[in-house]
Amino acid sequence: MSNNTIQYSSEKLKKFEIILDEALRLTKEELENLKNDRKAQKQHLAQTNVDFNQSSKHFQQQAKDKQLINRLQRKSRELQSALKRIQDKTYGVCERTGQLIREDRLIAKPTARFDILNT
Repeated sequence: MSNNTIQYSSEKLKKFEIILDEALRLTKEELENLKNDRKAQKQHLAQTNVDFNQSSKHFQQQAKDKQLINRLQRKSRELQSALKRIQDKTYGVCERTGQLIREDRLIAKPTARFDILNT
């Protein structure tokens, strides 16, 4: 990057990195717990004799869990992408305008790639 490129200071990037690292850790933890719960539910269902209503509820819950897993995986990818942008020193720069994204927006949504007020 050239010296006249707009970017956040190293101190602020470090602050955002800590926020993103913690969010990624929590997301991965939640994802792992959800996957473990699904395995346990499948084993329980296989080992017990359940009626149609219980089976139907189980499959509805499985569908909801799958959606949640997909959302958590997407969130994990977004957080990893944001951490890569920190390494590249492009974090916090609006991809449309090239201007800095407001700090309060990044605190509210650390994976933001655009500043909604400047677009």
